[in-house]
This record gives sequence, C-alpha cells and structure tokens, in this order.
Amino acid sequence: MKKLASIYFTVFLLAMLGLSSCTTGPQKIKVGEDACSFCKMSIADNRFGAEIITKKGKVYKFDDTHCLTGFHESNTINNEDIKNVYLVDFNAPHDLIPSEQIFLLKSSQLRSPMGGNVAAFSSEPQLKAATAKFAGEQLTMEGILK
Repeated sequence: MKKLASIYFTVFLLAMLGLSSCTTGPQKIKVGEDACSFCKMSIADNRFGAEIITKKGKVYKFDDTHCLTGFHESNTINNEDIKNVYLVDFNAPHDLIPSEQIFLLKSSQLRSPMGGNVAAFSSEPQLKAATAKFAGEQLTMEGILK
C-alpha cells in the first residue's frame, strides 16, 4: 500500500511540476541567445524585439518589427490562433508591452537590426519625448501588421 501511495505522490509531483513550467505570457528575450523566428538570426539589440504568443502558448520571438510583420504576412500561423503580440519597450529593454497598450515611432534614426526602425513605448509622454529626439512618424499596431 505504501508503495502505491508513493507512486501516486510521485506522479502528482511530476504533474504539478509540468503544469508550473507552462507559461501563457511573454517570455524574456535573451539577447545573443534567442533566435528570431522569422530570419533565424540571433537577436542582437534588446530595444527592438517582439513576440507573438499563440492561444496554445507557443512563443515566437523576433529581433525587429520588420521580422514580426514578415512572419505575420507569411501566414505561418492563422490570425485566429494568435493570443497576443508584444513589443519590447524601447526605454525599458527587458519589458514587453502588449500590442494594445503600445505607442509606436518609426524613424530612420532608430536603426533597428533588420531595418524596421520602429520603437515601442509604454506611454504617450515617452513617445513624445522620443519624437523630439528622433524625427519620424507615429504608427499603430494595425498599421504595421496591415
């Protein structure tokens, strides 16, 4: 009887460990370690990354909005399978902002890895401060994903 209880306890612990390792939110982008899901190059600049998370929890990482839009246009995954899109906060490079809460600036002065040259900000005042520093145009998420 003790052996059977021990087996059940072990199975329970393994199941709990498996469930706790599943994530449904954004994952930190590891610069120099993670590869872009579109161009396959190593993510090199922590100010421009992005992620797509599917409803099943699969995370696709990108080094730039250029790769994000290329991946989106490739129809590798269906739009209805996307749970959310996140972009790296230009001012706080390890923070990911949900796409519905971002403010975007496109400027050739930003010089992102793949030439998308789009930076994401978590607030309108941050966007305005960046606009004063980098000449460019404000964009919407719908505008870059078309």
